[in-house]
Amino acid sequence: MNQLELITPMLTLIIWTFLIFLMMAFGRIRFMSNPQDAAHSKDYKDQLPAWVNRTADNYNHLFEQPVAFYVVTLSIALINNFDNLIVQLAWAYVLIRIVHSLVQITINIVLVRFFLFASGWLVIAYMTFTQIFLN
Repeated sequence: MNQLELITPMLTLIIWTFLIFLMMAFGRIRFMSNPQDAAHSKDYKDQLPAWVNRTADNYNHLFEQPVAFYVVTLSIALINNFDNLIVQLAWAYVLIRIVHSLVQITINIVLVRFFLFASGWLVIAYMTFTQIFLN
């Protein structure tokens, strides 16, 4: 298979992270009267609407678990021994993270977020174990 097919979901998640950054930046700029208030996030959280704070939290979350996805995906692409299932799992992970973002920014139901978070780890684990034990 073509390595670009596996890397494209990863690049898509990076673009999604940038879009979340833009949303967070827009919210902070729009609702903060003094940029110096941003020196410490704990000092201005009460000034911002809940969706702006949740967007900032989600932005941070996109630099946690997805890092493992990036490493696993790049490793598999470098090994260049993968099939269509791995590509589909990579896309599934990206979809899970996008839905996780949308849930966190909007309705923020913790049990739904946790289910999505756990599902993401299962995808990463399966992608990893297939490389270790099935190849």
